[in-house]
Amino acid sequence: MSKSTAKNRGRDDKPGEKRNTRKFEPVFEVVDLDDMSDAEITFGEEFDKRLIGQPEARQIALDVRARLRNPMRNKKHPLGIYYLVGKSRRGKSLLAQTLAYMFHGDEDALTRITSEDYYDDSQMMDLIGAPPKYVGYRKPVDMKALLEDPGRLAQVDGYSKVTDWNRIRVRMHSGEVIDVVVLEEFSKSGPDFFKFWMEVFDKGRKALGNGEMANFQNTVFILTDNLAMDQVEKEEKGGGIGFIKREAKKLAHEEVVDIVKEAMTKRFPPEFRNRIDQVTVYRELDRDQTMQVVDIQVAQFQDRIIDQMPRGDDFTLQVDRSAREFLLKEAEEDVANLKRTIMKHMEVPMGRMLDRDNPNKILGGDLVRVTWDGKSNRLSFGIARGEGDTDENIEGLKTFLGDTPASMKGVALQRRISKLRGAVTRENLKEWTVVMKADTQDDLASEVGAIQHELTNIYGLKISNLLVAFEAPYQATFYVRGSKEQMDMVADQYPELTVKEMTRALVPVDPKKS
Repeated sequence: MSKSTAKNRGRDDKPGEKRNTRKFEPVFEVVDLDDMSDAEITFGEEFDKRLIGQPEARQIALDVRARLRNPMRNKKHPLGIYYLVGKSRRGKSLLAQTLAYMFHGDEDALTRITSEDYYDDSQMMDLIGAPPKYVGYRKPVDMKALLEDPGRLAQVDGYSKVTDWNRIRVRMHSGEVIDVVVLEEFSKSGPDFFKFWMEVFDKGRKALGNGEMANFQNTVFILTDNLAMDQVEKEEKGGGIGFIKREAKKLAHEEVVDIVKEAMTKRFPPEFRNRIDQVTVYRELDRDQTMQVVDIQVAQFQDRIIDQMPRGDDFTLQVDRSAREFLLKEAEEDVANLKRTIMKHMEVPMGRMLDRDNPNKILGGDLVRVTWDGKSNRLSFGIARGEGDTDENIEGLKTFLGDTPASMKGVALQRRISKLRGAVTRENLKEWTVVMKADTQDDLASEVGAIQHELTNIYGLKISNLLVAFEAPYQATFYVRGSKEQMDMVADQYPELTVKEMTRALVPVDPKKS
């Protein structure tokens, strides 16, 4: 160091530091880290609609969101590694599903691996992939070229469950780059499975059997386990041997955490524990929180009506508060029993009510109300014909051109159709022609089947005859039977169709011949 350099540097200066040449110290504004943005608040509120009573899991979701948007994060490490411990069927895997839903709009947009399947190390080829000259080997894939070929990307890569190909495939329609991987019952795996993920958690990448590099830098790992939960249950049940007896008691959450920490120390070496970003012990829910879970499960059951019922058969389901209390009682106020309880007391009875051979079958547009009288051991179901909910924004929906998310939710249209079906009598039943014209033969061939399906299955009309002209002018004529109100609706929904009532010529009858 030269004398001039030492002379010019102040006594308090350190090598590598820049001297502050300002005459006055800058004014710093203290940032409140607890002050959340509107986007974070909305994210947290949406999370609360799906996972109840687990504040630590909620914070994990917020942390993952922050890390994903942080350009300064360490990209030589996975986005997050979280170890969730709790009793069986307490919603540990639900955190992974919730993250997939929050980021990709689909709770199935994740990679799920059951660790217990890899207790035998011979199964590890499902993860590592086959080396050259072994059955199942494939050459490394050019991911850049694969991303430009959506048709190929949508196919399952049979080489390894954790290839970039497979992890991107499950979220290929999302704009987010985050991958969600859930490793269930992690402590029940074998040694080689453990070693595989040790390297991934450390480096954020892993070379597979064919030399292809799997990149996990944008991956959040959710490891679930019920480690030490048998000990917790033993402590809570009480008992003992000989004269030493322990009274049954409910352990505080902090006591459960201490038991889990001790078990983690015994089960896993320090180099693994140091790779985990956070160990979270799931909390037991109180009655109010369990009721909120009931509400969520019922809402998901209601969503199935739109997602799974054939278009035209969807209806409105109202589950009264008394019915929810019944479900909670039958589940013994335990979230682990809720799905089984809903299946037994709602799904199975409604399956009989939707049976096509049932004379009191639920029809599209109906309102079904579920109640409990407070005494019996089953729920009561009532049907109000055609009284389902209405969404005025879906009036006038064109449906025969193909199913869309909007047409699948066409509750208002289906309600009107249901009412008209019920109003058909022999007296108001008439014969009509419905003519569809097309510009080309191919257009005609592709649309005839769609129109036929709509008239028969959606509107409940009976087609007595169909004439198709595959020469110009291209057109199809449907001969149908229906009420005037039904046909008015068809004409209203499909202005491109020509709907006319058939008129029959009256022939004078000679009374002498009659």
